[in-house]
Amino acid sequence: MRSKQEIVRREFIKKTVLATGISLIPELSLGLNLSGSYSPDNSTSDSSDNDGMKTVAFIANTYWNQSHADMIGTKIFLGYPMDDGLKKSKLKIVSVWIDQIRANDTGVRIATMNGAKIYPTIAEALTLGGDQLAVDAVIYIGEHGDYKLNRLGQKLYPRMNFLEQIFRVFDASGKSVPLYTDKHLAYSWLDSKWIYDRGKELNVPMMAGSSIPYTWRKPFLQHPIGVKITEAVAFTYAKLDIYAIHVMELLQSMIERRAGGETGISSLETLEGNAVWDALDSGRISWELLNAAYDTITYKQPGTLRELIKEPVAVVLNYIDGTKASFFILNGFRIEKMPNGVRNNGHFAYAAFADGKKVASEFVVDPSLSHSHFSYLTYNIENFILSGNPPASIERNLLCSGVADMAVRSQIEGKPIETPFLKIKYAPSATEPFLPSNPGPSGQSAGPWPPQGYEFINFTH
Repeated sequence: MRSKQEIVRREFIKKTVLATGISLIPELSLGLNLSGSYSPDNSTSDSSDNDGMKTVAFIANTYWNQSHADMIGTKIFLGYPMDDGLKKSKLKIVSVWIDQIRANDTGVRIATMNGAKIYPTIAEALTLGGDQLAVDAVIYIGEHGDYKLNRLGQKLYPRMNFLEQIFRVFDASGKSVPLYTDKHLAYSWLDSKWIYDRGKELNVPMMAGSSIPYTWRKPFLQHPIGVKITEAVAFTYAKLDIYAIHVMELLQSMIERRAGGETGISSLETLEGNAVWDALDSGRISWELLNAAYDTITYKQPGTLRELIKEPVAVVLNYIDGTKASFFILNGFRIEKMPNGVRNNGHFAYAAFADGKKVASEFVVDPSLSHSHFSYLTYNIENFILSGNPPASIERNLLCSGVADMAVRSQIEGKPIETPFLKIKYAPSATEPFLPSNPGPSGQSAGPWPPQGYEFINFTH
C-alpha cells in the first residue's frame, strides 16, 4: 500500500506535468504514468549512445529556483554561463530523484523538458529501473529541504542515508562510478567518517564540497605547491552551522598547498563576542591579516570591523604542524545592494603570511540570477566525471566536515575541543582545479539568464 506522502508526491508530479502543457506522451520519459503507478524502464546506460556524453543520475533533497539543485542541475541541462560564453555540458542527466517535491518545485518541470526521467527511488534512478547500475556518474545535492534540527541546532540532512542507498547500488552492481556530493559529507563527524570509509571500501571516485574554492578571486591568488605559510585567516557571513563549511573549504583549499601538505588539526575553539576582539588584540589571531582580508571587499559600509560587527564569531584552528589559522563569521558590514541595484550576495575573503609576504584576496560570488560561481564548480564536477580525477582530495572535505561539526559543538559548550580524529594527512589533488582568471563575473557569467523558454526560473523561493 502506498503511503500518503508518496500519493501526494505523485499527484504533485502529475499536476506539474500537466501544468507545463506537455502532452501525455512525455509521461513515459518520467518513468511514471499519470494514474500514479510506476512503469519500470529496463534500459541501460552507455555513454557512447549519448553522443559521447557521460550519463548522470541526479539525486536531490529538493529542487526549486535558486536551490543548490537548481544552481548545479539546471546548468547541466541548459549550459554553464561562464565568462567566455555559455558552455554546453558534456554530461547528460538521464534520471532524477527528488526527496521533497514542494509546491514551488521546478526540478520536475526542467527535467521533463530535457528528457530526464523522474524515478520513485534512488536505486531505480541509478539503475534506470533495472537491476544494475546503469549510469556513468551520480550527483547528489544534499542541501536544502524541510528536515528537523538536532539538539545542537544542526539541520538533520539525510546525507548519510541517501549516500548509503547510492553505495548499496554500487556494491550490488559490483562497480562504482564517479560521485559528487554537495557541501560537507554530513552534518556530523560520525556520519562523515562513515561516508568516507564506505566510499573507500567500494573504491568510489569521490568529489565533494563548496562552490567557493572555484569562484573568482580579486586579486587572483593561488599559492604554489610547497608555499611556506605561517598564518592564514578567512571570513564569511550568515550562521556558523550553515556557512562554516564554505569558509573552511575556502581556507583549506589555500593552506593545504603549504610545504609538507596537510597533517591535520589537533584542536579547535569557537570564540564569540568580545572574546574574538580579545584574541585579535592579544595576537592570538592576526589583526593585520584580518584587516588585509577585509580591505579586499568591494561593497562594504564605512567603518572598522570592531565598529560594524556586533556579534563576531571566530574559530581558532590548531594545526598539527604549527600553522596558525582561523576563520570568522562576520555579519554587519555588508552593503545590501550594489551600485547597479543588484542585491549583494555575500562576502568571502582570505589572507595569509606566505613565503614571507602578506597576501589577500576576495573570493567573489555572483549575485545575479544565474549564480555563475556555480558554473565553475559544475565545470569542475564535469571534468572530474570525465576523467575520474577530482580537483580536490576527498580528504579535504572530510577534514572540513569534521571542523564544521566540532565548531558548532565548541560554540555551544563554550570551550576548546580536542580533535585527535582530525589528524588527517593528505596532499593536494594532483589535478589542478579550473579557476576563472577575471576579478569577477563578466561576459555570459553576468547574464542574461535564464535562456529563452525558462523564464519561470526566478528568485522566488
